[in-house]
Amino acid sequence: MNNLHTPDGVKDIYGDDYSRKLEAENRIHDIFLSYGYSDIQTPTLEYYDVFRSGIGTTPGKDLYRFTERDGQTVVLRPDFTPSIARCAAKYFLEENKSLRLTYKGNAFSQTSDLQGKLKETTQMGIEVIGDDGVEADAEVITLAVEALKITGLSDFKITISNIEYFKGLCEELGLSENVEYTLRDYVTNKNFFGAKDYLDNLGIDESIVSQIMKFDELIGGISILDDACSLVTNEKSLEAIERLKNLYDILDSKGFAKYISFDLSMLNKYQYYTGMVFKAYAYGVGDCVAKGGRYDNLLSTFGADAPAVGFVIQIDDLMLAYKNANRSDNEYLTIALTKGRLADKTLSLLESIGITCDEMKDKDTRKLIFVNDDLKLRFFLAKGPDVPTYVENGVADIGVVGKDTITEENRRVYEVLDLGFGKCRMCVCGPAKAKELLKHHELIRVCTKYPNMAKDYFYNKKAQTVELIKLNGSVELGPIVGLGDVIVDIVETGSTLRENGLEVLEEICPLSCRMIVNQVSMQMQSDRIKDLIAKLREQLD
Repeated sequence: MNNLHTPDGVKDIYGDDYSRKLEAENRIHDIFLSYGYSDIQTPTLEYYDVFRSGIGTTPGKDLYRFTERDGQTVVLRPDFTPSIARCAAKYFLEENKSLRLTYKGNAFSQTSDLQGKLKETTQMGIEVIGDDGVEADAEVITLAVEALKITGLSDFKITISNIEYFKGLCEELGLSENVEYTLRDYVTNKNFFGAKDYLDNLGIDESIVSQIMKFDELIGGISILDDACSLVTNEKSLEAIERLKNLYDILDSKGFAKYISFDLSMLNKYQYYTGMVFKAYAYGVGDCVAKGGRYDNLLSTFGADAPAVGFVIQIDDLMLAYKNANRSDNEYLTIALTKGRLADKTLSLLESIGITCDEMKDKDTRKLIFVNDDLKLRFFLAKGPDVPTYVENGVADIGVVGKDTITEENRRVYEVLDLGFGKCRMCVCGPAKAKELLKHHELIRVCTKYPNMAKDYFYNKKAQTVELIKLNGSVELGPIVGLGDVIVDIVETGSTLRENGLEVLEEICPLSCRMIVNQVSMQMQSDRIKDLIAKLREQLD
């Protein structure tokens, strides 16, 4: 038998690793029980409707779906909260009292291949149903802190936001729903320069743009809540901040202030959460190890009406964080640079704000990692497509790479600065006769190094069906030798196109060099990274 290994995205756990995992789960479970939570088990298989769009937090494309003999579609659960909401609406809510439930089990999602993400993960969490008070919010975060501490973590952050603050601001500014949702994406990804360009292109008043740009500063300690209050006058936003202050006071009284930070630009699952949201971050993992919030509208989709708040711990990520908790390099800020001209220009820009690394100036060196011990900085060079991967997984806190690579790789990173150099365009190019094929939306063959960008452009923007052909070398050869009709590629001067009888037929988007930041690093090293961004922005202006 040849298939002795596991499929991609799942793994065997045994020996000491499994013992440590079981011990962590048992300790967390004991904490939950000590607070009066009752165990609940829901089925691994659920009807698709329990997790359909607008109910669950997992996109439909990431669900494992099956068709039953009766034609009904079922899924492997991607998370537990909708299942527990369904169960609570059916069995418990007639008792007219708050519920405190805890669960443990495996969840499944079809993450992309070769991304280092597990498709089967162990989750533990709690749900408080029927209690809309800030005390319930505090209880949930208290249990998150206690759970992380009991497993041995000491250096972590619980970053809190309140969705209602941003919603209130958008209402106050009179922004349409479409603008609000698009703007939410920019703000969530810390892409404030992109948000400004978007609003400027819509002709939005400069005073409104200025208010939105101040979200960039609403990341940090308790003091940012007063800053947030000064930006708004509407009741919804002010009430959201007041509730966060009350929440902080409760957590501070428990001695948890050192674990707490705020980030009002954290707006994930915007239509799912209804108030307080939070994520727990620790070194050694590229993403949060726990997350949760208030979802007061969820139970109504199952025929009940009750407020609810809860959180989930990703046990596999928690174990990875624990394994890396005492790494000696956590005090260093690591920057991944794209090899070649972009690295040279980036180093020149960094030197202009006093950041140097003399080791990197030696062109004959064979070193891979370069260190400035005085500034507690590390640098390394990587190929462009690898930079977002290093940053997403947290081995680099910051990366510098082209916008084309960021879009093509589609990694979960914050895009925080347009560095202004490396400017070019992503275009559809080909012989002049291909204009008619584009004009009439005919089926064409497209050669490209950027299949994801090409697919998005033709399918979602032009509504044109195409056949994509992935090439790694000179894509201009494609239409010349008859492999394809057009190409999608980067155009800087256009000289190569002209010399081969090709031309720009359509422009997809402008490109330039960008700075990206790991999600965990943005919270764990917030002050250093914000200071670096501010200095670079001032230099670029």
